[in-house]
Amino acid sequence: MNQYKEDVEIDLVRLFKYLLSKSRMLLLIGFVFGLASLSYKYYDVELSGRSFADEPNLVAYEKNVKQPNGTVKAEKQKASYNQFLSEMERREKNNEVQKSLASYEKATINSELKVLENELKEQQKYMENSVLLNSDKVCFEAVHYYLASEKGVKNSIKLQPVIKNRYGPSVPQVQPAKKSKSEANDDDIIKIEDSALISFARTLLYTDKFKNEFSSALGLSEDTSDKLIEELVTLNKIDDISFSISLKATTRDEVLKLQKVLTQYDSELNAFLKNEYEINTDEISFAKVKPAYVEFLRELEKQKVNSLLIRIENKKEELNAVPMEIEPVSSVDLNKLKLKKYAIFAFGGLAVGLFLALGAFTCVYLFDGRLHDPENLMFDDLKTLACVHDSSYSKASADEIQKLNESVEVLCKDKKSVTVVSTLNESEIVNVTSVIKDALAANGISAFNIVKPQNMKSISEADALILAEKIDRSKLDDVIGEIVQIKNIKKDILGIVFA
Repeated sequence: MNQYKEDVEIDLVRLFKYLLSKSRMLLLIGFVFGLASLSYKYYDVELSGRSFADEPNLVAYEKNVKQPNGTVKAEKQKASYNQFLSEMERREKNNEVQKSLASYEKATINSELKVLENELKEQQKYMENSVLLNSDKVCFEAVHYYLASEKGVKNSIKLQPVIKNRYGPSVPQVQPAKKSKSEANDDDIIKIEDSALISFARTLLYTDKFKNEFSSALGLSEDTSDKLIEELVTLNKIDDISFSISLKATTRDEVLKLQKVLTQYDSELNAFLKNEYEINTDEISFAKVKPAYVEFLRELEKQKVNSLLIRIENKKEELNAVPMEIEPVSSVDLNKLKLKKYAIFAFGGLAVGLFLALGAFTCVYLFDGRLHDPENLMFDDLKTLACVHDSSYSKASADEIQKLNESVEVLCKDKKSVTVVSTLNESEIVNVTSVIKDALAANGISAFNIVKPQNMKSISEADALILAEKIDRSKLDDVIGEIVQIKNIKKDILGIVFA
């Protein structure tokens, strides 16, 4: 008998249809499993006494983790709800600190930037209004030398005679632009402080009184900038007890006017210091300022402008590059987490139930030993008269019933008696036996029997044999045994009909 079963194959389409016919049962089993899983989780969350907020791996979030090579990588971390809240609180505090530090640093840089911008405006205003830089005439300069000695102490330094008109113009001391702390370097120029004498002389020279006097002498407005006055009236320190004052103007007469004001300055300086110092002064130079020197001053001031512009741009870049490591802060609703857990367990239980049910029904289909496909019967000479039901879950086919009726009429036309052989009970194949009986009656054949395969006598005496089985109901081994048994007694089978 095994020779008729070795080539039996599984029709996946039929299997799928079979499982689809069990959809209600599958859904019911899945629903039961889902409900059971949901009930378990509800008990665990609400009734077990354990805190749901402390359940591990409840919330996922990203955390920056430093790698062995020094880089920082965002990795997913899982934690309980309470641990997640603690982490978010820590992040909020850390973010506030980072924002405060960044805000302070930005405020500092903005302050330094404002100072530089003000310096730039003053420098540009000075260059626009400068008497020397904007003059196309030959300028003049007078230099006065001052030497102080303490009262009662003979000074070994003597005023040296100077040949007039051969004295070169004094080069103004370039004051380096103020640097912020971030720009300060160890190699910055060391600032040499003035002595008390030089400091007093400088302060007196640039008081509002004398600045106004110098401005008035040159016909300048009273609001002339300090730098513009210092350009024309410059005090240069030589040492702690000596200095020089340079007077510059576009004409000789203007220099003389400045010298008159300087005479007043000399008188007041001596008056203030007469109890401590004896001050000797002399004009050591009165000469024309060379154009090359003025051009040198112009280039020097332009370099100052360019330097300020570069420093301002650097400050802006520094402002934009202020680091602020802000960690993302998120919030999670505990009730939503509960609902999510309930949904996961409910759908998980449903999926498990469906999977187990599908597996169970598939096993039943594969291993129940029933006849699921007419092609499972490997008999080349066995004709299929009709297949009324393609499966246990399909409806009866009217065309197949008509086909069965006509096939019986043709095949049994000259027969005297017909026997239907089936492994099933008569009640299970009544839908096809009634059709066969009516078809035989139409041919005038009244000898019609329905027997089991065991009734060999009735089978051997029959004039014609028809097999009647049912898809998904008849046992495959029984049907094959039935056919083999009939073939062994040399009886012909008109065909098989599937009820």
